[in-house]
Amino acid sequence: MRKNVRNLLVQTLAAATVAAGAYGVVSVNSDSANAASPSSYGVRGIDTSHHNAHPIRWSTVKASGESFVFHKATQGTGYRDPKFAGDLAGALSAGLMAAPYHFYDSGTGAAQAAHFVRTVTAAGYDAKRPGQLPPVIDLEKTSGRCPAGVNSSQVAAFLAKVREAFGVSPIVYTSKDFTDTCLRGKTAALANSPLWVPRYRSGSTEPASIGGRSWSIWQYTDRGSVSGINGHVDRNVYKGTLTQLHRLAHLAPTSGQPAPPPSTTTPVPAKSWPLLKAGSNGTDVRTAQHLLNAAGHHLDADGAFGPATTSAVKAFQTRNDLEADGIVGTNTWNKLIRTVRQGANGEAVKAAQVQLAGYGHNIKIDGAFGPATTSAVKAFQTRNRLEADGIVGTNTWNTLVAGTTTHTPSPVPTTPAPSGNGKLTQRQALNQLAAAGIKRPVGRTSLEGVRARTIQGVIALKKASGCTIVITGGTESGHSTKGNYSHANGYKLDLRTRDEGRCVTNWIKTTQRKGAPRGKDARWYGTLNGVSAEFVYEVPRSGGVHWDITFK
Repeated sequence: MRKNVRNLLVQTLAAATVAAGAYGVVSVNSDSANAASPSSYGVRGIDTSHHNAHPIRWSTVKASGESFVFHKATQGTGYRDPKFAGDLAGALSAGLMAAPYHFYDSGTGAAQAAHFVRTVTAAGYDAKRPGQLPPVIDLEKTSGRCPAGVNSSQVAAFLAKVREAFGVSPIVYTSKDFTDTCLRGKTAALANSPLWVPRYRSGSTEPASIGGRSWSIWQYTDRGSVSGINGHVDRNVYKGTLTQLHRLAHLAPTSGQPAPPPSTTTPVPAKSWPLLKAGSNGTDVRTAQHLLNAAGHHLDADGAFGPATTSAVKAFQTRNDLEADGIVGTNTWNKLIRTVRQGANGEAVKAAQVQLAGYGHNIKIDGAFGPATTSAVKAFQTRNRLEADGIVGTNTWNTLVAGTTTHTPSPVPTTPAPSGNGKLTQRQALNQLAAAGIKRPVGRTSLEGVRARTIQGVIALKKASGCTIVITGGTESGHSTKGNYSHANGYKLDLRTRDEGRCVTNWIKTTQRKGAPRGKDARWYGTLNGVSAEFVYEVPRSGGVHWDITFK
C-alpha cells in the first residue's frame, strides 16, 4: 500500500467471512461492528514495502510481539518491489508469518496476476510452506482515482488465476469506497476471500460490515511504531486467535513449528457462505427455502427469493436473535443448517438433496435420507476431502452450499463423477438440471444419452459463474460425429452467447485459461468441480454463434 494514498483509505470496508478452523478466519454478526478498539485484539502484524526504512531488523520485529507481515511484491504488469525477496526471506527466517501482496494498477487482471505469480514464486513463495500465509491483492485508489480499466470481471480474473496457481483464495485488501465506485458495488468476485480492511479514524469503531460480513484483518494506522523498523509503519490486527493464524500458515497450533502431515484427510479451507437477498435465484435459494420450511415456515421452494421468502427470513432472524434484515448471510446460514443423516426425513433432507443434485448426483429430492442419499453424500465428501461419514454436518453443508471450485481438488484430480460417466436418459438429465435451477434446453435440443459428467460440468458452470445457462445443443442429430468426444456421444453441449448468454461469455473469457484456437475459433480451458472443460467460441459459416463446450 502506497503512502501517498493512505489518507484516502478511511472508508469502511467489506470482509469475507470464512469459518474458524482450518482456514483460520473468523466471522461475526454485523451488530458487533462498533465493538472494540484495535488494542483489544491480541494478534498483531504489519505490512511493508520499499517505502519503509531499510534494513529492517526482523528478529527485533518478532521479539516486539508482531506475529505476521505482508510484503509488497508487485504492481501493475511490470513493477517489482526491490525489497520484496529479501524482506520475505528475512521475516520467515525470524519466525514471522508472511505473504506477498500485489498492488492492482493498470493492465488486465490476468496479466497482472501472471506478473505477480512469476515474481513471488521466483522468491520461493508457494503459499504452502510453513509460515506462508495466503497471497494478497491490494485494491485501492491512487490520488483518488480508480485503476485504469478496473472492474469486477478483471478482479475476478486476477483472483481466479492466483487461486489456480496457489490453490488458496487470496486475501483482498479493499475499501467500501473502492468497491462502491471502482467496482460499482459488484463484490461477488470477492465472496471467497477474507478481506483486509483499513480504518484509521480515532476511536474504537471497527470497520463496518457489508452484506452481513465483517473484517478478518483490520489495518488501523499508517503511522505506527514497531521496534526493528525506523520510522512509521502500517499496523494491523487479526480478529482470530494465534492458533487459527498458525493453521492458516501451515504451522502447528501452539508451537509455531511446521504442522505434521494429516493422517487421513487433508483439511479443506472453509468457504464463505453465499449472500442471498430479494431478487436472488437458483439452487442456493431453493436450499434456503427448504431449510426455512424445516424451521416451521411454509414456502414454495421455487428458487426465487421473493417477498414471501424475505418475510420468512426476517421472522427466522428475529426468533434467533439476528439482525432482521431479510438477507441470508453467514450468521443466518449457520442458524438455518441442521445435521441430517441416514434415517432422517423432511425439508432439511430435501435441502441437502437439492445441493447434491446440483453437483450431478442422480438422486430423488423426496426428503427421505436413504441409502442413495448416503452414498451421494459420501462420494461428495470424498471428492472434496471431507471425512466420508455420510452425515451432512456443518463442514459438509458449507462445502455443498458455498463450494464452487474452479480447479481439480488435490490430491484426487481425476476422481470420476459420483455416478461414473455413463449415459443418462432425457428425464434423468432434465431432473438434475431442474434441481440446479437450469431451464429445459431450447427448441428440439435432446439430452438423451448425454454423459453424467457433462451434466455435472454444466451445473458446476452455473454455480461458478452465477449466470443463467441456456442450452441450445445436445445429443440431437445434425452435429459433427468426429472423434470420441462428440455431441452424439454425450460429451458436448452448446450454450447461448447472446442475451442471457453474455454473462457466461464474460465469465469464461475472464476466468478461464485461454489456449490455442480450434481452427479459427477461440478456445479456453478450465476445470469445474473436477470436470475438465474445453470452451470453444464457435462461429459457424452458416451463422448462429455459440459456445461449444466439451466436458471430460
